[in-house]
Amino acid sequence: MSQQQSLEEARELLRTGRYDAALARLEGCEEWAPPLNERAFVVRAEIQLRRDPIDALETLAPLGSVFASADGRFDYYIISGKAYANARNFESATQMFDLAAELAEGVPSGVATLAHHRARLRYLQGIFDARDPDFARALENPDAGARLLTLVVRAWASAGVGDYRAQIADLRLAVTLAREHLGQCDFYTLGRALHSLLRVAAEVGDNEAADDAEKLFDAIDWTPDLADAQFLCLRALAWDAFLRGDSAKAQWLLKDSSAIAPSQAWKVTAHVDRAYVARINRNEAWAADELAQAQELARGIAWGETVGEERQALVTLAALLAPSDMGRAQRFVSIYVRLGTQSLDPSLAIAHDPRAEAFSQYALGRVHRVLDNSAASAAAFEASYRIFDRADHHFRAALAAQGLFELTGAAQWQERARAHAANFPNSAFFDFLDSHVSRPADVSIDGLSPIQRQLAIAICEGWDAATLSKRFSRSEFTLQRETRALFEKLHVRSRAGLRKALEGRGLL
Repeated sequence: MSQQQSLEEARELLRTGRYDAALARLEGCEEWAPPLNERAFVVRAEIQLRRDPIDALETLAPLGSVFASADGRFDYYIISGKAYANARNFESATQMFDLAAELAEGVPSGVATLAHHRARLRYLQGIFDARDPDFARALENPDAGARLLTLVVRAWASAGVGDYRAQIADLRLAVTLAREHLGQCDFYTLGRALHSLLRVAAEVGDNEAADDAEKLFDAIDWTPDLADAQFLCLRALAWDAFLRGDSAKAQWLLKDSSAIAPSQAWKVTAHVDRAYVARINRNEAWAADELAQAQELARGIAWGETVGEERQALVTLAALLAPSDMGRAQRFVSIYVRLGTQSLDPSLAIAHDPRAEAFSQYALGRVHRVLDNSAASAAAFEASYRIFDRADHHFRAALAAQGLFELTGAAQWQERARAHAANFPNSAFFDFLDSHVSRPADVSIDGLSPIQRQLAIAICEGWDAATLSKRFSRSEFTLQRETRALFEKLHVRSRAGLRKALEGRGLL
């Protein structure tokens, strides 16, 4: 096989997500004649970049003098700038792109390529402007794969300012482009585009967009190197099925996603997803089993080492646990809040998406609700609702509005929850939410607040003072005072009397 053939095969293997095979084709490329060696180094760096940008930079650093041709030096500056950008070294990325600019006019599609990377760099820096002229210049690139990349980044720029309709429009353009030129499109980028489109389409109820994305998903030959994107797409397809009313399809898609989860953190996500769907379908036994597995896995994960969307499993896990285990719910929310978004991989859309804040605020609202911190709960729910409502994310907005109705009993929140849920009339979610906004979940239902219910059940289960303190994140003195108040409210004097009172209320 000639060096040229090896290079072409490596490029094709890179495009279709077979990285080790691509690297094998490039073995010994240090000895290739220029400019083939230059092109081979760029392909190798791109593979390393997708795995670890620091590794890519270490490999590229000593190779600067190897790139002698104008095209080669341009490519070297571009791939180095991209690696610096992904490593959050934005100043060095800018310097590399400035060097590339000196050569861009004399390189085929150089101006369009540079425009794409400069627009992408501004996006990574948190500058969101879908009207940036560099996007228009980048879309003049005759290569369909390059235009796909630009449409995806511009879509994320729109999401950065909460314009999710514009995001969907660009992602649908990307899907159309990929269907027409699938042989030119990079599957890694395409997988991320499909995930973004499926996720937002499900949230806003755009079934046509979701159907387009699903057809393209089925056309891709997924490989182990693309497992992250495949997993995320399966999750998004599951939620789309659930919100359309097909809970059975949702569950088997989530089961499929669990089987290919690329990390333990993603396995937690898969279990949490299944627990949520089970709970909405009122299968509490199944939900409890999935939650137990999620918790067991979550305790062994170094969450500070995660850099992507898998962290959001902490938020949903906390929201699901809040009604029954406030201590652990609070712990998971605290981990999520402590990690924040600054340490997320900047090349991921979630690192720049206001929805990430809305997710955490919703979970905080649930935890504060159980803690009886009504003011803090309402503030968190309202913050979450404002973001989701502005984005037309009806599913999440309905949940936040439901939380506010539970707290306040205000008819406006009841109506808003129902209005958002009405976008999913065939889903079990619609029936579930409708039954939960029929009246506020205040103390008039069984005479006890959420924290009192949990405390009473825990006492009846035989928890000692130290364990109760740890579980409820309160001092033993405070819990003793609250236990006395609980006994007085229920007119009991012993655990036996407490158990009888709870049984009468259907809580045991």
